Amino acid sequence: MRYILITSLLFCVSLLSTEIDSFTLRDPNMRDSLQELNQIVQGYFTEALQEANQAQSCDPEIFETAFQNVMPGILWSRIENDIENSETMDHRVIGRKNSIYQDVNLFEGIALHMARLGFLMKTGDFYVGSDKLGHFFDTGHTYYQKSSFKEALDYGEMTERTYYGLQMTAVYSYADLAANLDGYTFWNRLAKGKNAYVTCSNNTWRQQYNFNWGDYINAAWDEGINCNRYRNDHVTRSVHNRIAALGMSCPVNTGYCSDMISRYGSLAQRIVAKECFEEKALFTDTGL
Repeated sequence: MRYILITSLLFCVSLLSTEIDSFTLRDPNMRDSLQELNQIVQGYFTEALQEANQAQSCDPEIFETAFQNVMPGILWSRIENDIENSETMDHRVIGRKNSIYQDVNLFEGIALHMARLGFLMKTGDFYVGSDKLGHFFDTGHTYYQKSSFKEALDYGEMTERTYYGLQMTAVYSYADLAANLDGYTFWNRLAKGKNAYVTCSNNTWRQQYNFNWGDYINAAWDEGINCNRYRNDHVTRSVHNRIAALGMSCPVNTGYCSDMISRYGSLAQRIVAKECFEEKALFTDTGL
């Protein structure tokens, strides 16, 4: 009975632990998905406005709750499901056996063997996984609900060490942490402050700013630029060898390192992979 319970728990957690291959399907001819992704989120705003206005209250928590209520999905977050079901968006997926994770064994990354990989999309210059958008809304909201910013950051790092990361997928994703943090910023802006997406007067909510993923998605969300770290030496070697066989290395482009470090400032050491700091040190040492 205990074995069945543990197995069932692992199965349920693994279904929620989607990983991304940001290298194998990296294609400059992939169509940009930014506009379609913006349209999806605009639909969420429309639904949330309808629900919030039924409450006849200008309490910001009313709209925050309404927006959160339109977000849940089955197994994955709603936006991940909406991306999967889109008939027009250029979103691509690869099976684990053909991916950079094909040599990771069951005991190293159980979720990689039990759940499909997420979808890869192109937004501007960046290749972003559908899981990052789920992290933005879902884990970003969890950050927002924490009692302190430190607690939020610590929570995110804990999930990457455990059930969202190393223990289940063998991957610690700095890109996940970037999406989490930017999601926290979104939730703080959603219904509060003069630049809030929505405002309320006479107990009626209205949208004053359109949502644009371009305000949030950046190089740090791209695992081909903001490199992962892995569970052990075997996983690290095997993944790096598969990436090298594609004629690539991580980061695929070091030109964004300074941008990421500047964007996240004092938090960059927790959000941006060590490879970027090594590049920065190299440029500093050589006087470039």
